[in-house]
Amino acid sequence: MKSRPDCPGCGHRGLSAPFCLPRQPVVLNYRFRKADDAAHIRRRAVTLRQCRNCGLVFNATFDINAIPYDENYENRQSFSPAFQHHLDTLAAGLTRRNKLAGGRILEVGCGKGDFLRLLCVTAKATGVGYDTSYEPREEPPGLAFHKRYVGAADVTQPFDAVVCRHVVEHVPEIGAFLRELRDIAAAAGDPVVVIETPRFEWIVEQLSLWDVFYEHCNYFPTAALAHLCRLAGFRVVRHRGVFGDQYQLLELRVARSARRNLSTIIAPGIPAEAKLGAFSRRARRHLDGLAKKFTQAAGGAGWAVWGAGAKGVALVNHLRGPKPRCVVDSNPAKQGGVLPGSRIPIVAPDDARLLRLGLIVIANPNYAREIGDVLQQRGFSGRVLTL
Repeated sequence: MKSRPDCPGCGHRGLSAPFCLPRQPVVLNYRFRKADDAAHIRRRAVTLRQCRNCGLVFNATFDINAIPYDENYENRQSFSPAFQHHLDTLAAGLTRRNKLAGGRILEVGCGKGDFLRLLCVTAKATGVGYDTSYEPREEPPGLAFHKRYVGAADVTQPFDAVVCRHVVEHVPEIGAFLRELRDIAAAAGDPVVVIETPRFEWIVEQLSLWDVFYEHCNYFPTAALAHLCRLAGFRVVRHRGVFGDQYQLLELRVARSARRNLSTIIAPGIPAEAKLGAFSRRARRHLDGLAKKFTQAAGGAGWAVWGAGAKGVALVNHLRGPKPRCVVDSNPAKQGGVLPGSRIPIVAPDDARLLRLGLIVIANPNYAREIGDVLQQRGFSGRVLTL
Protein backbone atom coordinates (compact mmCIF):
# COMPACT_ATOMS: atom_id res chain seq x y z
CA MET A 1 0.00 0.00 0.00
CA LYS A 2 1.24 3.51 -0.81
CA SER A 3 2.77 5.32 2.16
CA ARG A 4 0.88 8.31 3.50
CA PRO A 5 2.87 11.57 3.09
CA ASP A 6 1.17 13.65 5.80
CA CYS A 7 0.11 13.38 9.44
CA PRO A 8 -3.47 12.05 9.82
CA GLY A 9 -3.84 14.14 12.98
CA CYS A 10 -2.67 17.66 12.12
CA GLY A 11 -1.99 17.36 8.38
CA HIS A 12 1.67 18.35 8.64
CA ARG A 13 4.00 16.89 6.00
CA GLY A 14 7.20 16.93 8.05
CA LEU A 15 7.60 13.28 9.05
CA SER A 16 10.36 11.14 10.55
CA ALA A 17 12.10 8.35 8.68
CA PRO A 18 9.98 5.17 8.57
CA PHE A 19 10.37 2.20 10.90
CA CYS A 20 8.99 -0.95 9.26
CA LEU A 21 7.80 -4.21 10.78
CA PRO A 22 7.05 -6.49 7.80
CA ARG A 23 4.31 -9.11 7.53
CA GLN A 24 2.36 -8.44 10.69
CA PRO A 25 -1.04 -10.11 11.31
CA VAL A 26 -3.76 -7.58 10.52
CA VAL A 27 -5.85 -8.55 13.55
CA LEU A 28 -4.75 -9.85 16.95
CA ASN A 29 -7.94 -9.77 19.00
CA TYR A 30 -9.78 -12.29 16.84
CA ARG A 31 -11.19 -15.73 17.60
CA PHE A 32 -9.88 -18.59 15.49
CA ARG A 33 -10.97 -22.17 16.18
CA LYS A 34 -8.94 -23.80 13.39
CA ALA A 35 -5.14 -23.77 13.19
CA ASP A 36 -5.16 -23.33 9.41
CA ASP A 37 -7.36 -20.22 9.66
CA ALA A 38 -5.17 -18.69 12.37
CA ALA A 39 -1.89 -19.49 10.60
CA HIS A 40 -3.02 -18.12 7.26
CA ILE A 41 -4.34 -14.82 8.54
CA ARG A 42 -3.84 -11.83 6.25
CA ARG A 43 -0.59 -9.94 6.89
CA ARG A 44 0.54 -6.40 6.18
CA ALA A 45 3.57 -4.25 6.96
CA VAL A 46 3.45 -1.77 9.83
CA THR A 47 5.30 1.35 8.66
CA LEU A 48 5.61 3.76 11.57
CA ARG A 49 6.35 7.43 11.04
CA GLN A 50 6.25 10.33 13.49
CA CYS A 51 4.92 13.81 12.84
CA ARG A 52 7.57 16.40 13.65
CA ASN A 53 4.83 18.98 14.28
CA CYS A 54 2.46 17.28 16.74
CA GLY A 55 4.43 14.14 17.70
CA LEU A 56 1.81 11.59 16.63
CA VAL A 57 3.22 8.19 15.64
CA PHE A 58 1.16 6.41 12.98
CA ASN A 59 1.21 3.54 10.51
CA ALA A 60 1.69 5.27 7.16
CA THR A 61 0.64 2.16 5.18
CA PHE A 62 -2.45 1.28 7.22
CA ASP A 63 -5.53 -0.17 5.48
CA ILE A 64 -8.57 -0.30 7.75
CA ASN A 65 -10.41 -2.50 5.25
CA ALA A 66 -7.96 -5.32 6.00
CA ILE A 67 -9.29 -5.67 9.58
CA PRO A 68 -12.54 -7.55 10.28
CA TYR A 69 -14.36 -5.80 13.13
CA ASP A 70 -17.21 -8.28 13.52
CA GLU A 71 -18.59 -10.63 16.18
CA ASN A 72 -15.36 -12.65 16.23
CA TYR A 73 -13.39 -9.58 17.28
CA GLU A 74 -12.72 -10.24 20.99
CA ASN A 75 -10.71 -7.79 23.10
CA ARG A 76 -12.38 -7.98 26.50
CA GLN A 77 -9.97 -7.84 29.46
CA SER A 78 -12.49 -7.81 32.30
CA PHE A 79 -11.83 -11.48 33.17
CA SER A 80 -8.71 -10.23 34.98
CA PRO A 81 -9.29 -8.98 38.56
CA ALA A 82 -6.63 -6.30 38.03
CA PHE A 83 -8.32 -4.97 34.91
CA GLN A 84 -11.77 -5.19 36.49
CA HIS A 85 -10.44 -3.09 39.37
CA HIS A 86 -9.29 -0.51 36.83
CA LEU A 87 -12.76 -0.45 35.25
CA ASP A 88 -14.50 -0.19 38.63
CA THR A 89 -12.23 2.68 39.69
CA LEU A 90 -12.71 4.43 36.36
CA ALA A 91 -16.50 4.15 36.48
CA ALA A 92 -16.68 5.40 40.07
CA GLY A 93 -14.34 8.33 39.39
CA LEU A 94 -16.15 9.45 36.25
CA THR A 95 -19.50 9.25 38.02
CA ARG A 96 -18.29 11.27 41.01
CA ARG A 97 -16.31 13.96 39.16
CA ASN A 98 -18.88 14.58 36.45
CA LYS A 99 -22.10 14.12 38.42
CA LEU A 100 -23.36 11.33 36.18
CA ALA A 101 -25.77 9.86 38.73
CA GLY A 102 -29.14 9.36 37.08
CA GLY A 103 -27.85 10.68 33.75
CA ARG A 104 -27.60 9.47 30.16
CA ILE A 105 -24.39 8.04 28.70
CA LEU A 106 -23.36 7.49 25.09
CA GLU A 107 -20.43 5.19 24.26
CA VAL A 108 -18.71 5.49 20.89
CA GLY A 109 -17.03 2.15 20.14
CA CYS A 110 -18.51 0.17 23.04
CA GLY A 111 -17.19 -3.26 22.00
CA LYS A 112 -19.31 -5.97 23.61
CA GLY A 113 -20.78 -3.36 25.97
CA ASP A 114 -19.11 -4.35 29.25
CA PHE A 115 -17.93 -0.92 30.34
CA LEU A 116 -21.16 0.86 29.41
CA ARG A 117 -23.13 -1.66 31.48
CA LEU A 118 -20.76 -1.13 34.42
CA LEU A 119 -20.86 2.66 34.18
CA CYS A 120 -24.66 2.69 33.96
CA VAL A 121 -24.95 0.46 37.04
CA THR A 122 -22.43 2.60 38.92
CA ALA A 123 -24.14 5.87 38.02
CA LYS A 124 -27.68 4.46 38.02
CA ALA A 125 -27.82 5.89 34.51
CA THR A 126 -29.21 4.90 31.13
CA GLY A 127 -26.96 4.30 28.16
CA VAL A 128 -26.64 3.88 24.41
CA GLY A 129 -23.68 2.12 22.76
CA TYR A 130 -22.46 1.77 19.17
CA ASP A 131 -19.99 -0.81 17.85
CA THR A 132 -19.79 -3.12 14.84
CA SER A 133 -18.37 -5.91 17.03
CA TYR A 134 -21.29 -5.85 19.50
CA GLU A 135 -22.94 -9.26 20.01
CA PRO A 136 -26.70 -8.92 20.54
CA ARG A 137 -28.03 -10.23 23.83
CA GLU A 138 -30.88 -9.48 26.20
CA GLU A 139 -30.07 -6.17 27.87
CA PRO A 140 -31.51 -4.67 31.07
CA PRO A 141 -33.97 -1.77 30.85
CA GLY A 142 -32.35 1.56 30.06
CA LEU A 143 -29.59 0.12 27.86
CA ALA A 144 -29.63 0.08 24.06
CA PHE A 145 -26.90 -1.04 21.65
CA HIS A 146 -26.49 -0.53 17.92
CA LYS A 147 -24.27 -2.74 15.77
CA ARG A 148 -22.88 0.10 13.64
CA TYR A 149 -20.89 3.32 13.75
CA VAL A 150 -22.33 6.55 15.15
CA GLY A 151 -22.15 10.13 13.91
CA ALA A 152 -23.40 13.50 15.09
CA ALA A 153 -26.55 13.12 12.98
CA ASP A 154 -27.56 10.12 15.15
CA VAL A 155 -27.56 12.21 18.34
CA THR A 156 -31.00 13.76 18.77
CA GLN A 157 -31.18 13.83 22.58
CA PRO A 158 -28.90 15.22 25.29
CA PHE A 159 -26.31 13.07 27.08
CA ASP A 160 -24.30 13.70 30.24
CA ALA A 161 -21.23 11.81 29.04
CA VAL A 162 -19.77 10.60 25.77
CA VAL A 163 -17.28 7.76 26.32
CA CYS A 164 -14.69 6.67 23.75
CA ARG A 165 -12.34 4.07 25.24
CA HIS A 166 -9.63 2.35 23.18
CA VAL A 167 -11.00 3.57 19.87
CA VAL A 168 -8.76 6.44 18.76
CA GLU A 169 -5.74 4.15 18.32
CA HIS A 170 -7.73 2.21 15.68
CA VAL A 171 -8.91 5.15 13.54
CA PRO A 172 -6.75 6.10 10.53
CA GLU A 173 -8.24 9.56 9.90
CA ILE A 174 -7.82 10.56 13.52
CA GLY A 175 -8.06 14.32 13.01
CA ALA A 176 -11.39 14.00 11.22
CA PHE A 177 -12.62 11.47 13.81
CA LEU A 178 -11.87 13.82 16.71
CA ARG A 179 -13.74 16.61 14.93
CA GLU A 180 -16.71 14.28 14.49
CA LEU A 181 -16.49 13.37 18.18
CA ARG A 182 -16.58 17.08 18.97
CA ASP A 183 -19.71 17.44 16.81
CA ILE A 184 -21.29 14.45 18.60
CA ALA A 185 -20.60 16.17 21.93
CA ALA A 186 -22.07 19.46 20.68
CA ALA A 187 -25.20 17.65 19.50
CA ALA A 188 -25.44 15.94 22.90
CA GLY A 189 -25.52 19.26 24.77
CA ASP A 190 -21.91 19.66 25.97
CA PRO A 191 -21.40 16.50 28.04
CA VAL A 192 -18.05 15.41 29.41
CA VAL A 193 -16.16 13.50 26.70
CA VAL A 194 -13.93 10.68 27.94
CA ILE A 195 -11.06 9.23 25.90
CA GLU A 196 -8.83 6.40 27.08
CA THR A 197 -5.95 5.09 24.97
CA PRO A 198 -2.39 3.75 25.41
CA ARG A 199 0.49 6.13 26.24
CA PHE A 200 3.33 6.02 23.76
CA GLU A 201 5.75 7.10 26.50
CA TRP A 202 5.02 3.87 28.41
CA ILE A 203 5.75 1.79 25.31
CA VAL A 204 9.07 3.64 24.91
CA GLU A 205 10.01 3.28 28.58
CA GLN A 206 9.34 -0.47 28.55
CA LEU A 207 10.91 -1.04 25.10
CA SER A 208 7.65 -2.84 24.44
CA LEU A 209 7.77 -3.53 20.72
CA TRP A 210 4.94 -6.02 21.30
CA ASP A 211 2.70 -2.98 21.89
CA VAL A 212 3.14 -2.15 18.21
CA PHE A 213 0.78 -4.06 15.93
CA TYR A 214 -1.41 -3.59 12.89
CA GLU A 215 -4.73 -2.99 14.66
CA HIS A 216 -3.30 0.14 16.26
CA CYS A 217 -2.61 2.67 13.52
CA ASN A 218 -1.97 5.53 16.01
CA TYR A 219 0.40 5.84 19.00
CA PHE A 220 -0.12 8.96 21.09
CA PRO A 221 2.48 10.78 23.16
CA THR A 222 0.42 12.54 25.84
CA ALA A 223 1.11 16.03 24.49
CA ALA A 224 0.19 14.95 20.97
CA LEU A 225 -3.23 13.64 21.96
CA ALA A 226 -4.06 16.75 23.98
CA HIS A 227 -2.96 18.93 21.05
CA LEU A 228 -5.10 17.02 18.53
CA CYS A 229 -8.12 17.28 20.84
CA ARG A 230 -7.67 21.05 21.05
CA LEU A 231 -7.35 21.27 17.27
CA ALA A 232 -10.63 19.36 16.99
CA GLY A 233 -12.45 21.91 19.15
CA PHE A 234 -12.14 20.53 22.68
CA ARG A 235 -10.72 21.97 25.85
CA VAL A 236 -8.86 19.55 28.10
CA VAL A 237 -10.32 19.41 31.61
CA ARG A 238 -8.23 16.51 32.95
CA HIS A 239 -5.43 14.43 31.48
CA ARG A 240 -3.56 11.79 33.45
CA GLY A 241 -2.01 8.34 33.30
CA VAL A 242 -4.07 5.35 34.46
CA PHE A 243 -3.70 1.56 34.72
CA GLY A 244 -0.09 1.75 35.85
CA ASP A 245 0.48 4.62 33.38
CA GLN A 246 0.01 2.24 30.43
CA TYR A 247 -3.03 4.26 29.42
CA GLN A 248 -3.90 7.94 29.38
CA LEU A 249 -7.33 9.28 30.31
CA LEU A 250 -8.70 12.57 29.03
CA GLU A 251 -11.84 14.35 30.16
CA LEU A 252 -12.85 16.99 27.64
CA ARG A 253 -15.48 19.63 27.02
CA VAL A 254 -16.45 21.40 23.83
CA ALA A 255 -14.48 24.63 23.43
CA ARG A 256 -16.90 26.94 21.67
CA SER A 257 -14.27 29.29 20.23
CA ALA A 258 -11.44 26.80 19.59
CA ARG A 259 -12.08 26.37 15.87
CA ARG A 260 -11.84 30.09 15.27
CA ASN A 261 -8.46 30.31 17.00
CA LEU A 262 -6.52 27.34 15.60
CA SER A 263 -3.53 29.55 14.83
CA THR A 264 -3.02 30.19 18.54
CA ILE A 265 -2.71 26.47 19.38
CA ILE A 266 1.01 25.69 19.54
CA ALA A 267 2.08 22.23 18.36
CA PRO A 268 4.21 20.31 20.90
CA GLY A 269 6.63 18.71 18.44
CA ILE A 270 8.35 15.49 19.49
CA PRO A 271 9.16 15.21 23.20
CA ALA A 272 12.52 13.67 24.10
CA GLU A 273 10.86 10.77 25.92
CA ALA A 274 8.72 9.82 22.89
CA LYS A 275 11.06 9.75 19.90
CA LEU A 276 10.23 6.99 17.45
CA GLY A 277 13.77 6.63 16.04
CA ALA A 278 15.50 5.99 19.36
CA PHE A 279 12.71 3.67 20.52
CA SER A 280 12.73 1.54 17.36
CA ARG A 281 16.48 0.85 17.52
CA ARG A 282 16.55 -0.02 21.22
CA ALA A 283 13.32 -2.02 21.17
CA ARG A 284 14.40 -4.14 18.20
CA ARG A 285 17.65 -5.11 19.98
CA HIS A 286 15.74 -5.89 23.17
CA LEU A 287 13.24 -8.09 21.37
CA ASP A 288 15.91 -9.98 19.42
CA GLY A 289 17.46 -11.14 22.68
CA LEU A 290 14.24 -12.40 24.22
CA ALA A 291 13.67 -15.63 22.25
CA LYS A 292 17.08 -16.97 23.28
CA LYS A 293 16.48 -15.83 26.86
CA PHE A 294 13.13 -17.62 27.01
CA THR A 295 14.55 -20.88 25.69
CA GLN A 296 17.46 -20.83 28.14
CA ALA A 297 15.22 -19.97 31.10
CA ALA A 298 12.86 -22.85 30.26
CA GLY A 299 15.71 -25.32 30.61
CA GLY A 300 14.51 -27.58 27.81
CA ALA A 301 11.03 -28.00 29.30
CA GLY A 302 9.31 -25.54 26.97
CA TRP A 303 7.61 -22.27 27.79
CA ALA A 304 4.32 -20.41 27.46
CA VAL A 305 3.11 -16.82 27.25
CA TRP A 306 0.37 -15.76 29.65
CA GLY A 307 -1.97 -13.38 27.84
CA ALA A 308 -3.67 -13.95 24.47
CA GLY A 309 -4.57 -10.29 24.15
CA ALA A 310 -2.81 -7.94 21.77
CA LYS A 311 0.47 -7.87 23.73
CA GLY A 312 0.81 -11.64 23.86
CA VAL A 313 -0.18 -12.18 20.24
CA ALA A 314 2.17 -9.46 19.01
CA LEU A 315 5.04 -10.79 21.14
CA VAL A 316 4.73 -14.29 19.68
CA ASN A 317 4.51 -12.98 16.13
CA HIS A 318 7.47 -10.62 16.57
CA LEU A 319 9.80 -13.27 18.00
CA ARG A 320 12.56 -14.58 15.78
CA GLY A 321 13.29 -18.07 16.99
CA PRO A 322 11.58 -20.79 19.06
CA LYS A 323 7.92 -20.22 19.82
CA PRO A 324 5.95 -21.01 22.99
CA ARG A 325 4.14 -24.33 23.29
CA CYS A 326 0.90 -22.59 24.24
CA VAL A 327 -0.56 -19.25 25.31
CA VAL A 328 -2.68 -18.90 28.45
CA ASP A 329 -5.71 -16.64 28.83
CA SER A 330 -8.46 -16.24 31.42
CA ASN A 331 -11.05 -15.17 28.81
CA PRO A 332 -13.28 -18.22 28.13
CA ALA A 333 -14.09 -16.85 24.67
CA LYS A 334 -10.45 -17.32 23.66
CA GLN A 335 -9.74 -20.67 25.35
CA GLY A 336 -9.68 -23.60 22.95
CA GLY A 337 -8.83 -21.32 20.08
CA VAL A 338 -5.61 -20.71 18.18
CA LEU A 339 -3.36 -17.69 18.47
CA PRO A 340 -3.65 -15.41 15.39
CA GLY A 341 -0.68 -15.73 13.04
CA SER A 342 0.33 -19.15 14.41
CA ARG A 343 -0.75 -22.71 15.17
CA ILE A 344 -0.25 -22.23 18.91
CA PRO A 345 -3.20 -23.27 21.12
CA ILE A 346 -4.80 -20.91 23.65
CA VAL A 347 -5.42 -22.72 26.92
CA ALA A 348 -7.14 -21.99 30.23
CA PRO A 349 -5.16 -21.29 33.44
CA ASP A 350 -6.10 -24.75 34.79
CA ASP A 351 -4.72 -26.62 31.77
CA ALA A 352 -2.54 -29.53 32.95
CA ARG A 353 0.12 -28.83 30.31
CA LEU A 354 1.27 -25.72 32.17
CA LEU A 355 2.67 -27.74 35.06
CA ARG A 356 5.10 -29.49 32.72
CA LEU A 357 6.62 -26.27 31.40
CA GLY A 358 9.83 -24.65 32.60
CA LEU A 359 8.85 -21.00 32.09
CA ILE A 360 5.81 -18.74 31.99
CA VAL A 361 6.29 -15.33 30.33
CA ILE A 362 3.86 -12.63 31.50
CA ALA A 363 3.27 -10.18 28.65
CA ASN A 364 1.72 -7.41 30.77
CA PRO A 365 3.31 -6.44 34.14
CA ASN A 366 -0.03 -5.18 35.47
CA TYR A 367 -1.18 -8.80 35.73
CA ALA A 368 1.98 -10.23 37.30
CA ARG A 369 0.67 -10.49 40.86
CA GLU A 370 -2.63 -12.21 40.04
CA ILE A 371 -0.94 -14.60 37.58
CA GLY A 372 1.73 -15.42 40.15
CA ASP A 373 -0.97 -16.24 42.69
CA VAL A 374 -2.72 -18.57 40.24
CA LEU A 375 0.51 -20.36 39.36
CA GLN A 376 1.39 -20.79 43.03
CA GLN A 377 -2.05 -22.25 43.75
CA ARG A 378 -1.65 -24.64 40.81
CA GLY A 379 1.74 -25.80 42.10
CA PHE A 380 3.77 -24.51 39.16
CA SER A 381 7.47 -25.09 39.91
CA GLY A 382 9.07 -23.46 36.87
CA ARG A 383 10.31 -19.93 36.40
CA VAL A 384 8.13 -16.86 35.84
CA LEU A 385 9.40 -13.92 33.80
CA THR A 386 7.52 -10.64 33.59
CA LEU A 387 8.27 -8.39 30.63
